[in-house]
Amino acid sequence: MRVSTQFPIAVHILLMIDSFPELKITSEVLAESTGSNPVIIRGLFSKLKNAGLLETKSGKGKTTVTRPAEDITLWDIYTAVESDAPDELFKLHPNASETCVVGSNIHALLMPHLEDAVAALRGSFSKVTLAELKKELYSVSGLTHG
Repeated sequence: MRVSTQFPIAVHILLMIDSFPELKITSEVLAESTGSNPVIIRGLFSKLKNAGLLETKSGKGKTTVTRPAEDITLWDIYTAVESDAPDELFKLHPNASETCVVGSNIHALLMPHLEDAVAALRGSFSKVTLAELKKELYSVSGLTHG
């Protein structure tokens, strides 16, 4: 299983914006903080806005989280930027031999187990909120506001 860097960067973005509401958090600021490119950040902004997690105020350039941190789960963030389809998450090989007994059946054999894995991921990620991550961040970093 391989998840791209989009998910952890999206969590990073939301944590920054929610933790420092008094600051104007730009794609350049986030690129510096994440070690990423501003273009990647802007693409993630777009995905997070389309998922209803971020809002940008026109004219002010101020980006805010649209819901309380207690109401945003890791699953919300994950599905905003990644696919939760088992065959996308696990990238099944598309050219298995139809004449081979294993090749012709491998996808059907694996799919129920891959669906179970996605369900477990959903269950785990649905239990963790942005607010909990913020508390953990404050604990490990010594931050005191929020």
